Amino acid sequence: MRRPEADTEITPRPNKRRLVQDDLDPPQQFSPRPSQSDASSELESHHSGRLSPTKQLAFLEDREDPVIYCDFNSARAEMSHDVQKLRADADELASLTAPDEDLEAGERARFCYPWANDFKKRRKTGKIVSLSEVKRLTTTAITCEDRRSHENTWNEKVHLATVQVALASSAHAAYLDVASVKTAAIDPPNLADEALPKRVVDYAIVLLPEERLSRAWKKLQPLPNAGIKSWNHTTTSDLRSTPIAVNIETKAPNKSWTDGKAQLGIWTATLFKRLLMLQEPGREELEIPAMPLLVAQGHDWHLLIIKKQPSSSARRGTVIWQKIDIGSTRSCFDCYKLLAILHLVADWAYTIWRPWFCELIEWMDR
Repeated sequence: MRRPEADTEITPRPNKRRLVQDDLDPPQQFSPRPSQSDASSELESHHSGRLSPTKQLAFLEDREDPVIYCDFNSARAEMSHDVQKLRADADELASLTAPDEDLEAGERARFCYPWANDFKKRRKTGKIVSLSEVKRLTTTAITCEDRRSHENTWNEKVHLATVQVALASSAHAAYLDVASVKTAAIDPPNLADEALPKRVVDYAIVLLPEERLSRAWKKLQPLPNAGIKSWNHTTTSDLRSTPIAVNIETKAPNKSWTDGKAQLGIWTATLFKRLLMLQEPGREELEIPAMPLLVAQGHDWHLLIIKKQPSSSARRGTVIWQKIDIGSTRSCFDCYKLLAILHLVADWAYTIWRPWFCELIEWMDR
């Protein structure tokens, strides 16, 4: 009898596996009180999905040098002067310059608010972006929302594009750039807590090398256990010679912000460790300025402020103050507001962070 021909359209399937003794054995019983090594294994198992971001945040808070999140009205930590100033500047920059081109009636009405027309102040931090450029950003973002685009699409077409437009129109465009951090790794790994996953953020605004940085770079020693130089806590090529000024975490609209908290906490705490390693041996510890952090979740952008307390402070640790809504890509008005505050952040990177970083490493340039 002739055998039927194989149907090439049917998806091939593996042969059925015979049962072996392991399949019949009862599941292994675990102790209800895990050992220290078990706890570390659980923390390291984040990539398998068994570790919640909430546990990572709890671990950060329980360290000897803790990292904690606080609302601006919280009594958990004292707000330093530089945190207060950065917050006030961001709040005030809800005011922005109206563009010259025509807008839809509803949008134009919003630009008529008195606080939205401080032309002189806006031009201190950057140029007014053309309406056509802003409409391109908002149209692309709305398309991503309608298509329920993947996070990578949001990142490249909306989040990165928005930062690039802001930096290109910034008063300090020649001195700043945005770099992708997605493929970076904390290096050397022992800069981060051994029990925590080595989480990274998505993008960073960086200082471009200039004469002082280039001279100091020649005397910079390689990272311990890494063997190559880097100003930062990673040896990724794009970030070795460009000091990080502002970290940016991005999420798609349907992703949890709690996960982003853990990423920012781990990444920035490790960055501060690296910065202190750059200080001149024997010198009194320099106080790190309050640093803005940016979070984008779909259309919506938020500003957080992180402050590292000096080791000599009675209240050691790092506080991340959250969060100021700084605009979105839902409308032209909200996008202009966002670009105005991104100009403020770029201005901070050039006028506050750059001089501080140069002071930190000036001993290498003697």
